[in-house]
Amino acid sequence: MKTWKNKFQKVLAILLAICLVTGFMEVSQVQAATKKSGTTYYYTHLIRQKGGRKPGANGYYYDTGTMKVICKGNTLTMYSSFNKSKNRVLNTSKKNFVKYGKHTFKLTSKTKYFSLEFNPENPDKPYRNNYSKSNFINIMKRLNGLGAWITVKNGKVVSMQLCS
Repeated sequence: MKTWKNKFQKVLAILLAICLVTGFMEVSQVQAATKKSGTTYYYTHLIRQKGGRKPGANGYYYDTGTMKVICKGNTLTMYSSFNKSKNRVLNTSKKNFVKYGKHTFKLTSKTKYFSLEFNPENPDKPYRNNYSKSNFINIMKRLNGLGAWITVKNGKVVSMQLCS
């Protein structure tokens, strides 16, 4: 009787371990691995929230958030939710909402990192501030409430922009 009980407990422990491991392996490659053609724009708030459906003046909208940013080599991993678009117009509908989770992006040596700042002398032509990759990622990691646009073309990040 004891050997049957021990075997049953071992089988349950193995099944539980398999379930836990496969549950943690779910990683979204956002566009980098799913679509290799065209350009897609991802927007998120760099703020400690997961995002989701929120009440607004004209009904509901889908807000974004970022809980953690990690960059190792040329892989950017974000625990975030996003609004995505094909034309860089911020659309907060459910259709364009990418749920909160672990999302990875492939950076290259050609990826541009910048922000645009209001130019009071010429409002139609903002100042462009360029950043190194390490400075830009450090700003993102602060989760200080800025917005971030990530432009992905053919599976690779072309540019990343901070905005307020």
